[in-house]
Amino acid sequence: MSFSSFKKSKLIFENWRKFVNEAELGALTGIGEEPEEEEEEQAAPTAKAPAEEASPMQKVADKLADTGTPLSQYVAILKKYAADPEFRALATAGHTDTGGPEDEQVSVKRESKAAKNLTATQAEIGFDNSLADQVTNKYNATKAALGLVSDPIIMPSPDNPPPPILIYNGAYVLDGHHRWSQVMMTNPDGIVAVDNVTGPAIDNEEEALKAMQLAIAGAAGNVVTKPFKGANLMEASPEQVYGYALKNITDEVLQLLVQAEKIAKPDKQLAARYFAGNLGVIKRNKGRFSREASMPQAGKSGTSQDTVNKLLGTGKVNFEVPSASDVKKAAE
Repeated sequence: MSFSSFKKSKLIFENWRKFVNEAELGALTGIGEEPEEEEEEQAAPTAKAPAEEASPMQKVADKLADTGTPLSQYVAILKKYAADPEFRALATAGHTDTGGPEDEQVSVKRESKAAKNLTATQAEIGFDNSLADQVTNKYNATKAALGLVSDPIIMPSPDNPPPPILIYNGAYVLDGHHRWSQVMMTNPDGIVAVDNVTGPAIDNEEEALKAMQLAIAGAAGNVVTKPFKGANLMEASPEQVYGYALKNITDEVLQLLVQAEKIAKPDKQLAARYFAGNLGVIKRNKGRFSREASMPQAGKSGTSQDTVNKLLGTGKVNFEVPSASDVKKAAE
């Protein structure tokens, strides 16, 4: 082989070795290779996690917390759920809610108020409930209404002892409408004993009735209301009152009216006019809530008004923005 041929063969061999070495290095490191075009991966759309649905009890709590829920609907909810132990726990979770016991603290204080300065919350006032006992002194009711039994006035009641009239903020009758209406028809200037309900979280009489009904639900596990029966005094005329009193008043009541200086002499017409004249006073203080749909009946529900008042005083009644989580905190 000539020198030139040998040199040529050597050059070919070295070039081949260089090529092989570069190929091996490229296989290990990827250097020197043409980058493969990567297919652009389209990210699959991320599915939104479904919003967690509120629990059944939270839905109930939301409805109670809504200030736009009318009193009648609020009471209907309580009637449906009051016997449920989970609901009763919610109703009395005021100590473990976000605001603690202070936000729902309620004061119930014994006070005295003129009957004519109180306003009904109940729309219907029974005609017979207001007048029948007053024109006959049944149960000593006329004597009591005239302030001849106690000062301040406490009207007869099936409850023992008879409770004062329950009011809100010194003005609105929450319970005891017919005891109040009897005084209004016989002695509107009379000073009556009241239990006055107040609290920083209660802004009006409707909220006071809601809190009272929730307290009854928590205490009794039951909420009962009573239908209104008979004629409505708030729709009666002075002539109707006059005729009823003239027909039914007893001599005993005439003497009591004279003793209390309501009439000058024991005369039926004078007495009938006196009762008819008081109708306008009570009508000015008319309420707006249905008895059957809205008004509290602690005794009929299985507890007592005194028990309900004391429960409200503890701050346990969870009427201010209740939430199912309040009960969870109580369990922790």
